[in-house]
Amino acid sequence: MALVQVQLDSSQARRRPAWFRSTRAIRHAVMAFFFLFLLHVAWEHQVKGGGPNGTPSIEAYCPFGGVENLYQFLTTGGFVRHIEPSAMILLAAVLLLTLAFSRGFCGWICPFGSLQEWLGLLGRRIFRKSYNPTGPWERRLRWLKYAILAVIIVFTWHLGTLVFRPYDPFLAFFHLGFGLSEMPYAYAALGIVLLGSLKYERFFCKYACPLGALIGIAGKLGFTKVVRSDDGCKGCNICQKKCFAHIDFLSVHEIRDTECNHCLECVTHCPRPNVLTLKASSFSFSTPAYAGLLLLGLFGTIGVSQMAGKWRTKPEMVSFTDQTGKLNPAQIRGWMTLNEISAGYRIPLDELYRLGKLPATVDGATRLNQVARKYGLHFEPDQLRDAVEGRLQIPPTPVPPTPAPQSSRPAAVPPPPAPPAATAPASPHGAAHPASPSSEEPEIRGMMTLNEVALKTGVPAEFILKRMNVTAAIDPRLPLREWMHDQGGKIGDVRDAVAAYRSGRH
Repeated sequence: MALVQVQLDSSQARRRPAWFRSTRAIRHAVMAFFFLFLLHVAWEHQVKGGGPNGTPSIEAYCPFGGVENLYQFLTTGGFVRHIEPSAMILLAAVLLLTLAFSRGFCGWICPFGSLQEWLGLLGRRIFRKSYNPTGPWERRLRWLKYAILAVIIVFTWHLGTLVFRPYDPFLAFFHLGFGLSEMPYAYAALGIVLLGSLKYERFFCKYACPLGALIGIAGKLGFTKVVRSDDGCKGCNICQKKCFAHIDFLSVHEIRDTECNHCLECVTHCPRPNVLTLKASSFSFSTPAYAGLLLLGLFGTIGVSQMAGKWRTKPEMVSFTDQTGKLNPAQIRGWMTLNEISAGYRIPLDELYRLGKLPATVDGATRLNQVARKYGLHFEPDQLRDAVEGRLQIPPTPVPPTPAPQSSRPAAVPPPPAPPAATAPASPHGAAHPASPSSEEPEIRGMMTLNEVALKTGVPAEFILKRMNVTAAIDPRLPLREWMHDQGGKIGDVRDAVAAYRSGRH
């Protein structure tokens, strides 16, 4: 009997493929490809900036952005800020792949899942073992990701803004250390995920990933499944011990658990050949075939969308004018440069520096959203947007030319040409925001939606519209800047409405 066992083991050893053709090697090669690709996208975006003439952001390649934007797209045909058409196409691709190949996207392609898995491997080296808890409470904890998905969908679809963005550890990781002050909670969440992944296998995937929750639901309908055969199975339960989700293999023949991400670690570690196989109906898949079909499905969908002219990863160029041909300052975007704004709005560059309270050391070719970080200034694009708005609405008072207008520092700017919107009777804040927002008054930006303003200020959207004398039907999920000027209003009017409501002037 022992001789037979030795012969069987040697036969299996002879059939074992070379390491570079093994399931684990192929899967980790695919994972590394997508991880490095997104790392390259993230670095380029942080270095070169975004916008039509820049590079795509990491959010353009995140299918969960398509989930967040779905309601907006179906009801208005538009996109939530930071979301591009590519995210919608990737969502469609992931759902199609999931219906065909179950949760293969999670186990083979998702770069954030790959990062957690690699950290888990590192954790085993550090702690000499991995901690993969089981039990009823652990299973209940996995429902948390479905709750997170529901909350994100409800609030994002209602407000028309990405409510998860300030807390998203995926986004924080691919910001590569930039924007720490912009999204401190996201970086804090990232720290928890990274530390947790060292000890717990795929920590974020199991308990908090909203995209994984959606894919898990769709994966129940997936065509491919891991199938266990009773013939040859000796009940060693190694498959369950190696599974990050601790799926109970011995009680079923087809693995339809929503947690199975088709990593195929169970198939790899099974000591008996053909006990665990990846099948679709009566067809079995080899690892290379499965990987090839996954990649073909993903890149095929992207290729078809490109040929149809629907693939877009960067924002389109915007017009500086509204539908009536009037210059519209709401069109100022963070990816624009001072030179572009000066030319587009026909405002001399030296006057633009005064309006924005910018020193002459700021290069005119710098993007607005990079000014603060590059020059160590307290500056936000909305400051210049509000100042340009006041400049266009109120003719500037003639001022004798100064010898060197660009070289004056903000404190040395003479009072007459100081932010023109300050002369507008309606705005309590003036044309440009103060250096630090009031702790009593929430900051209201043109990029915010009416629903978002109402939520943050506690002022009903209907009151704001009535105060602004807006009688047209306004979609409260659209950013203020997309409808405000067409209705003859400005951002100061929204701030006035909030101040009026809070002071009791209903």
